[in-house]
Amino acid sequence: MLPYTTAADRLAAGAPTKVLIRTDLGAASLIARQAPIALSPNGHDSLQVLAPPDPASLRGGVEHDINGLFVVLGLVSLVVGAIGIADVTLVTVLERVGEIGLRRSLGARRRHIAAQFLVVSVTVGLLGSSAGIIAVVVVSAVNGWTPVLDLSLAAGAPVTGALVGLLAGLYPAMRAARMEPVETLRSGTWGARWP
Repeated sequence: MLPYTTAADRLAAGAPTKVLIRTDLGAASLIARQAPIALSPNGHDSLQVLAPPDPASLRGGVEHDINGLFVVLGLVSLVVGAIGIADVTLVTVLERVGEIGLRRSLGARRRHIAAQFLVVSVTVGLLGSSAGIIAVVVVSAVNGWTPVLDLSLAAGAPVTGALVGLLAGLYPAMRAARMEPVETLRSGTWGARWP
């Protein structure tokens, strides 16, 4: 370091407007506090210091952003899964029209038909979410990683999957429950499947 007047006399340099200080890792915040006083003890308030962020706070910010991204991806996956469950359940209802008509004509009530398809959709949601947790553990084990799962989330995932399956299966189950036995038996679906 040399006074800027000496630099101006010997090197023909003007007054400095910027100073770049290289520091060891983790020392930037300390140097950022001390450098203005060392460079200009009487006018250190007039200097502007730009220091890189602290690695710990930077890491925390990145982790927060990544966690937010995973939450959004998880919600999108839940919506897509719910649509898939609803679609599969509705196709199942349409394929089993004859069976529904036969069960209704033999005395099954609307709630029995609705419960049958709700159980199917809840089971699909439960198995799908449980398979997701198992997949995380298996992929971690195959790659030699240590799987880190929050136990409350791991326990809540099957419950959430079952709830999503229940909500996704409501429309197909209600549609199946509203079918009239005479109309479903006339459709010929039962006869086509069971000669």
